[in-house]
Amino acid sequence: MRNKKYRKHKILFLLAFIIVTGSIWQIIMERYEAKEYKPTGELITVNSHKMHTYSLGDGIDTLVFIAGSGTTSAYTDFYYMQQELSVYAKTFSYDHAGLGWSDGTDIPRTIDNVTGELHELLREAGHAGPYIIVAHSLASLEAIRYAQRYQGEVKGIILLDGGSPEYYADYSELSSILLNRTSAVLRITGINRLLGTLGLKLPFVGEDTRNHLLPDSVKKIDAAMYYNKLGSSENLKGLGLINENAQTVIDNGYLKDIPLLALSAKSDDKWTKAQEELLRWSDKSSGMVINESKHYLHWTNKDKVIAEVLDFLNKYGN
Repeated sequence: MRNKKYRKHKILFLLAFIIVTGSIWQIIMERYEAKEYKPTGELITVNSHKMHTYSLGDGIDTLVFIAGSGTTSAYTDFYYMQQELSVYAKTFSYDHAGLGWSDGTDIPRTIDNVTGELHELLREAGHAGPYIIVAHSLASLEAIRYAQRYQGEVKGIILLDGGSPEYYADYSELSSILLNRTSAVLRITGINRLLGTLGLKLPFVGEDTRNHLLPDSVKKIDAAMYYNKLGSSENLKGLGLINENAQTVIDNGYLKDIPLLALSAKSDDKWTKAQEELLRWSDKSSGMVINESKHYLHWTNKDKVIAEVLDFLNKYGN
């Protein structure tokens, strides 16, 4: 009995030691990486907080990239797409508040506040519309809402495995919140960093797919953002408003004749239905399921996605 109790105490002590050591390691590395990896683009103040933007290219059209919920760095997530497409168009990406190099904010993450920030960022960065918006995952709501609010500023929308407003209106916010909080615990305790050091990067924000495909210098930035921003409290604020934001989009009506392309990964019946619903949001819509793809299909099927964006650009660009 005494030996059993001793072993239990030993295990608890070992766990406590790992958590405390990991937490200290995480704090030290966060401070080091904040100094080591400076913003690659421009910091623009919007609503009293600084937001990071990255522009590349000199074409006539402007492709605006919006990262999905929880993606820790838009710069690294859209790195390949901006590099490849900047030959044909201006490209613009930005970090949502509290992610990447953008400051956090206490301003609620309502869909109108978020799209308002994007509108101001584009203006301050010197990008004139109309734009072609390329949005991943939950950012489909932002793309559609932006087109609703700023009529005449959007000439087309490309969704990368994005869900329909109807899908997100009934979505379980709790499941996303729990994932965010689990991610935060893994980050704060340094466990996520330890797993990465051992070669295991979790799939929560596409890190297992994206990181090994990046150039070495960008790969280091990507990993640092992943270790330091995963499960951020800013992302949590938006997750609690998914249903409300989706309903706002639904209440403001369809896009009519704005061209919309929905590229998606094959998934379950609910996701298939969501893709069908998306096609009803525009009179000029088309969809494509990309085989052997994952949620971050702009990485798992990057050349195919680039080809589809270029085809869209040729059809609807200047």
